[in-house]
Amino acid sequence: MDLPTYAFNRQRYWLDAPADVDGDHTSELDQAFWSAVEGQDMEVLARTLGVDEGEQQAPLREILPVLADWRRRSKERSDLGGLCYDVHWRPFAEPAARPTGSWLYVTAGGPAAAECRTALEQQGMRLIPVDVSADLADDASPEALTGRLRAALPDGTPVRGVLSALALAADGETPAAPHTAHTSAPLTATHALVRALGDADVAAPLWCLTRGAVTVADGEAIRPEQAQVWGLGRVAALEHPERWGGLVDLPDVFGARDAARLGSVLAGETGEDQVALRARGLLARRLRRAPLPVTADQAGWTPGGAVLITGGTGALGAHVARRLARSGAEHLVLTSRRGPGAPGAAALEAELTGLGARVTVAACDVGDRGALDALLAKLAADDVRVRAVLHTAGVAQAGRIEETGPEEVAAIAAGKIDGARHLDEAFADADLDAFVLFSSTAGVWGGAGQGVYGAANAYLDALAERRRARGAVATSVAWGPWGEGGMAARGDAEAHLRRRGVRALAPDTALTLLLHAVDRRVTCLTVADVDWERFALSYTSARPSTLLADIPEAARAQAPAAPAQDSADELTRRLSGLSGDEQRQVLTELVRLHAAAVLGHSGIAGIEADKPFRDVGFDSLAAVEFRNRLTGATGLALSATSVFDYPTPAELAEHLRSELGEDELSEKSVLAEIDRLESRLAAVAAQAAPSPDVRARLAALVERWSATDRHEEAGERLHTATRDEIFDFIDNELGL
Repeated sequence: MDLPTYAFNRQRYWLDAPADVDGDHTSELDQAFWSAVEGQDMEVLARTLGVDEGEQQAPLREILPVLADWRRRSKERSDLGGLCYDVHWRPFAEPAARPTGSWLYVTAGGPAAAECRTALEQQGMRLIPVDVSADLADDASPEALTGRLRAALPDGTPVRGVLSALALAADGETPAAPHTAHTSAPLTATHALVRALGDADVAAPLWCLTRGAVTVADGEAIRPEQAQVWGLGRVAALEHPERWGGLVDLPDVFGARDAARLGSVLAGETGEDQVALRARGLLARRLRRAPLPVTADQAGWTPGGAVLITGGTGALGAHVARRLARSGAEHLVLTSRRGPGAPGAAALEAELTGLGARVTVAACDVGDRGALDALLAKLAADDVRVRAVLHTAGVAQAGRIEETGPEEVAAIAAGKIDGARHLDEAFADADLDAFVLFSSTAGVWGGAGQGVYGAANAYLDALAERRRARGAVATSVAWGPWGEGGMAARGDAEAHLRRRGVRALAPDTALTLLLHAVDRRVTCLTVADVDWERFALSYTSARPSTLLADIPEAARAQAPAAPAQDSADELTRRLSGLSGDEQRQVLTELVRLHAAAVLGHSGIAGIEADKPFRDVGFDSLAAVEFRNRLTGATGLALSATSVFDYPTPAELAEHLRSELGEDELSEKSVLAEIDRLESRLAAVAAQAAPSPDVRARLAALVERWSATDRHEEAGERLHTATRDEIFDFIDNELGL
């Protein structure tokens, strides 16, 4: 046993300093030069440049602070641009596969849904139509949908998939027109369907069809209410990976060729789950880097006239107001539900006034069109012309789809959607310098527990695209979490996000990028500080995703771990000479060893064989790292969910033993048992003379196996016997 040495058994807890890597790949001399400049080390700089005389060093002393400041700002600009991303579409080949089995086809009426159904059936797809329009007429109740789904599948009729055309019900509306009555209809219906499928125990993957939810080329019309389905779907894929299929956006004209392409996607062999179907083929959604050039002075857009900031007394709104006041804004109009009565409103007003801005704090819920119109009328009466609008207001969400009822869906969606829509309508004909929507990465790549919030933010991004398409100004920024009062600052949220590779943005950094995005008339931008290798591991732990395939660090992290062949071969050789119980012990120790390493333990004492992985601190990120380590050690292609499928080290070890084939009876395993028997006989003989009974049993066994016919019989028995039968045979025959 490995006994501790107590006073001499020490463990180091200090973190190792990270290696200093120069991202500019400059030469050694360049590094020395810039290091001296950054540290304003005149002596090192002079030595690097070979300037020895005092008179020659005098000009260097004057220019050194200027160089150091330029270097600092240059690095800051480079770092800022690296936080920016956008979405693009990549074409991919149509596979030959076609969907099999029966599919539920869920609709709420409409000519587009009927057209799609006819085309798919003509391609040979077997559809079971389920019209839920009556169930959605009042409140989109999940309970009503559950009953309808169960009625469509009597006696648990198996289905290969579920195809939702609910979003196509409102497809006849004009994309550019306001949809007051129908803005959230696709969202509420699809949200209810996801819940109902779970309640009805329908495990088949759900695919959702939309039309105009995304744009893949200039000139395409976009329907923001359809985009909500995509925002919800990205979250459903994370919350219910086992029963999510994907999202497909259809072209305006849907024909036989389109139906064939749609069928190839539904077959599920493309690996793509966010697809746009267009006349030129199939396109897959990808996130990519989109560095935003930042000017040397980092100024960006300079506001003029009055600026309306919704949610202006909240954490984000206050940061925005301060930055605009410092940038020269003449008049800031801050709205919130409580207005001057909001916590900290008076202090914020005084602070902004001190920065030179005129400030109006108004109680106005922009989700109420009447209240917004009244505010704008009052401003106009006071001869205040609004030149820019920044919509930061919203309602956060922290609840899974199945935990969110219809009333909560409406409330969360209204906080973002209604306000943005009312502002768009109120300023439809106004000559604005900027119209800015504060969106979220929850609408870009999703986030568990943020289904409706993600849908609302996807709506904002689409609304910005629609404004641009008609020639109006618009910029939607999908933010990662903000520090200093943002959502990431609540409780332990920041630490939780950092563990998954998402760092909180400094407000000043975020706002610098915002001003430059407005200045450069960017329509949609994603700004987030992400460690992609770590984030990708967590993001794809339960479900593969190609969304991040164009970000090199994320792609590397998602690549399957290559088994270390030497380690795997050594493990196989080691197990081959052991009994069943010994194999279990070795594999259990192996599992405990790697589990301890992933969790940062110095030994395996804290990882008990029968204690669930969840109880010792495993989460999805740790599960992926653990899977990768076991893959290298065993050579097996293991699932990232292994720690959840086999919840204790002992159960996982038994699974590994089965996968390695070590539970199968072989000549080598029998020889291992004979070796063990011989060792036990030697131990008995060392204590006393062998018993006549033992000798008789051994002789009988040898005689039985020596006879030709008996040998064939025994060989057959050995070949067909189970592990337990061979052990019982030895015990019964030898009496040991």
